[in-house]
Amino acid sequence: MNIKNLTALLLVLFSITACEKNPDMSEMDGDFTVYTQYDPDFKFSEASTFYLADSILVAGQGLKNEYWKNENAQELISQVESEMEQRGYTRCMEKDSANVGIQMTYIENDVNMTTFVGSYWDGWWNPGYWGPYWGGGWYMSYPVSYQYTTGAIVMEMVNLSNVDKTKASSTNRLPIVWHANSEGMLSYNSRVNMALIQRAIEQSFRQSPYISK
Repeated sequence: MNIKNLTALLLVLFSITACEKNPDMSEMDGDFTVYTQYDPDFKFSEASTFYLADSILVAGQGLKNEYWKNENAQELISQVESEMEQRGYTRCMEKDSANVGIQMTYIENDVNMTTFVGSYWDGWWNPGYWGPYWGGGWYMSYPVSYQYTTGAIVMEMVNLSNVDKTKASSTNRLPIVWHANSEGMLSYNSRVNMALIQRAIEQSFRQSPYISK
C-alpha cells in the first residue's frame, strides 16, 4: 500500500472513531457482585419464623469480635427484616422460637496495587514518515502505585429447627441453608457505600425466589 492510499485509509478510520460517542459514566455498573447459594434439600416454605440479630458482625478486626450497631447498621438490618416479612416470615426476638436464623457480616479490605505503565514501541512506521521530530524506539515504563478499598456484606441463614437444646452451644452444628456474598469497590462517600450495600442485599433476595412461604 502506497503512502497516498494509507493516508486515505487513516482518514476514514479517524472519521469513524470521531463519530463514536463516549460512554456515559453514569451508566457504568459499579454495583457489588452478588453470589448466592442454597441447600436444595431444605424446605424454605415450611419455615415460618426467623431470628435476626440487632447488630452486624465486623470481620477482620483482630481476635476480638466487633459489631456494627449504629444507625446505618440498623437500616441494613431493617431491610433484611422487611425482605423476609415480604416473603411471609415472622421475626422472633428469641433464637429458641425461630425456625431459621440470619447472621449478617461486614468485611472491609484495603488493597494496595503497583502496576507499570507507559512502555510502548513507536516504530511501527518509518520514523521519517511523520517528520524529523518523530523518532522510533522503545520507551521504558514507570511504576504507579494506588490503593482502593473493597467491602463485602455476607448473609448466612442457618436451620434452627433441629437444634438439640440439651447440648452445649459449642457442640451444636448449625447447617447453613442459604449463603449470600456481595462484594465490590467502595467509594469515599459513605452514602454511596450504603446505597451499594442496600442494592446488594436487595439483589441477594431477588435472585433467591426459593426463600418464600
